[in-house]
Amino acid sequence: MVQKLSKNAKKVWRTRATIAFVLTSLVCGGIYIFFPFIAMMVMGVNVVTFLFTVLVAVPYVYYVNSLEVRKDGLTITKGVLMRKRMNILAKKIQYVELLQTPVQRLFKVYTVAFHTAGATVYVSQIDSDMGYQFRAYKE
Repeated sequence: MVQKLSKNAKKVWRTRATIAFVLTSLVCGGIYIFFPFIAMMVMGVNVVTFLFTVLVAVPYVYYVNSLEVRKDGLTITKGVLMRKRMNILAKKIQYVELLQTPVQRLFKVYTVAFHTAGATVYVSQIDSDMGYQFRAYKE
């Protein structure tokens, strides 16, 4: 069964983009005192980048990322320019870890880390219900 990320994933990504936009705007305000032309140029690039991220990149990233849960393991597909598909067998998973940033805590989503002998695979923006199901996946 192929599943999408949490519907709150878009909110998390847009909130992060807004925080970065506000911080960059504050820096541009400080730079404006000494170098007004450079500050205006940086602010213009900042606005264009913010609008592109919020209106184009976030919906597309949400569309291309997916997770397939099977009895014998997981298949994770992610990536925009370089598509990456990872298969994790359930018997290879050593433990599952749930992580949350402050922004994720606000929207009740998790990043799930699957630790295997060879690597750690992260799946971001998972609903809290699904996160706890994954935590019980190995138990």
